[in-house]
Amino acid sequence: MADIVSAPAPNIQARPALGGSPVYATFPPVTLKRVETTEPQFVVIFTEDKQGFYINGQKFEMNSGPMLTVDVGSLQHWRVINSTKEVHPFHIHQVHFLVYSVDGKSVNDPKWVDTVNVPYGSSVDLVMDFTDPIIRGMSLFHCHLLKHEDKGMMAKILFR
Repeated sequence: MADIVSAPAPNIQARPALGGSPVYATFPPVTLKRVETTEPQFVVIFTEDKQGFYINGQKFEMNSGPMLTVDVGSLQHWRVINSTKEVHPFHIHQVHFLVYSVDGKSVNDPKWVDTVNVPYGSSVDLVMDFTDPIIRGMSLFHCHLLKHEDKGMMAKILFR
């Protein structure tokens, strides 16, 4: 299990009206929710062959529907598995995630990011943050190497 706690953040709206330096206040840390991390709710598997690059055995098609649909307001445990012999940086649009383990071993200093390198033959476990009420509609997740995403290692996700 993981306790997800956001760090104190500066309140950048707290600025003087005329002249002077910005005045920063901090918001207290907020515990979002306790997240069960035993079984992932979604698994991304990177594979490749001479014909292209794939996510969960599928090559990206612009006219295809979403690989999955996610309800906005949720946190999910995802696992990204790299079944190839090269590194693939996993990236998702509109969302940040917390990397909390690599190959089942806890990360010492987890950070909120939108891209993580997945070493070859390895897996990473993520807490996906779908709580931002602004995210809606169709989006993408993919390998962040241009050659790989252009040759199919990309998928659609629908936020509703």
